Amino acid sequence: MNLYRITILSIGNEVLSGDTLNTNAAWLAARCVSLGALVVEQRTVPDHVPTIVEALADLRERCDMVITTGGLGPTHDDCTIAALIELFGDHLVLDEPTLAHLEQYAIERGRDPNSERLRSQALVPSTSQVLPNPLGTAPGLYFEPTTGAAVIVLPGVPREMKLIMEQSGFERIAAAMERRECDVVAERVLLTAGVPESELADRIEPIRRQLPSTVELAFLPSALSVRLRLRAVGKRAEVRRILDDAVLLLAPAIGSAMLSDRDERLVDVLHRKCIAHGKTLAVAESCTGGMLGAEITSVPGSSSYFLGGLICYADAVKIHFGGVRPETLAQYGAVSQQTVEELARYVRAAYGSDIAVAISGIAGPSGGSDEKPVGTIWIALADERGVDARRFAFGTDRETNRVRACAAAMLMIIERLRACDG
Repeated sequence: MNLYRITILSIGNEVLSGDTLNTNAAWLAARCVSLGALVVEQRTVPDHVPTIVEALADLRERCDMVITTGGLGPTHDDCTIAALIELFGDHLVLDEPTLAHLEQYAIERGRDPNSERLRSQALVPSTSQVLPNPLGTAPGLYFEPTTGAAVIVLPGVPREMKLIMEQSGFERIAAAMERRECDVVAERVLLTAGVPESELADRIEPIRRQLPSTVELAFLPSALSVRLRLRAVGKRAEVRRILDDAVLLLAPAIGSAMLSDRDERLVDVLHRKCIAHGKTLAVAESCTGGMLGAEITSVPGSSSYFLGGLICYADAVKIHFGGVRPETLAQYGAVSQQTVEELARYVRAAYGSDIAVAISGIAGPSGGSDEKPVGTIWIALADERGVDARRFAFGTDRETNRVRACAAAMLMIIERLRACDG
């Protein structure tokens, strides 16, 4: 296969030690794969020039392009430029457009535009192409030597790295793939819920045997859902047809458990359904502490249907702001069907939403009992048809329980909205 192979080199002591989560590599890999490239390796190295040089030299022999992140700042531990100079036998030159950007950047922030530390970031290797960084001071760089892999060099700040790639980086990858008439790695991702991974595998096994050998299936479970990834390699038009045909074969076997064939998250499906049906939402959260509202509002455009939420962690807040009767709490407790039903009804009326959900549970690790062990979660959904309350029994890990509670609430909303599809 004539695939375009990419390696990702993350540079920084903070990444290597685990102090900083390496979200850059995950984002880059996913985006490169979406272009049809094959990510063959990810590596992390410290802020040490000889180690960076060794890694770059090794990786350039294994791929068509190396993408580096980190180590481009103005401090003593930013070693990437020095490593590139040594690797390519290059020297530094002043890039005037970068200098002008840095001076304006400093003036806008009330800093000294003539600072030597700031101006040093306008010095770039002579053989590199500058990839402008509108959001920061360290520009990206692009090297395309006559032999060996090309190199894209990026700052480690995620928002800066992403913008440089969106504006300057991905187009270079796409152009290189087009020049070489590369095969592509193509994917389709189906989102399923309500069926365990093992049952899903049993359902589709007869169909899997009918698929072309070029189609790979992978099960990617997460909180209360399973993503089924289909991958094929070949010419772009050919693999798209192969994957489309595979989805048509699989869909009947998956049945109503399939929520999406668009590589969406649960919150994306919820977003799409709320807009399609013109339904508004409000939430009341106890054990999830605003996590559900945060997840919903993470999607641009959610203001068109999400009205707001109440974080009612304490019983007094449930009573005074959530409409729960004191006698309900006294008789049944905060984690009960009766409490979440009253919360959902009240919040729906108070916010004027079409749908309201309420969550209350014992996230852990303490607070459980024989009757209500850690992981017990009650969720209620209220709409014009009434209230639907369900009890969930999750595990003992606090954060996992909170994530699963949010997923369960979103699934209840999606289920109610799917009923409107007819």
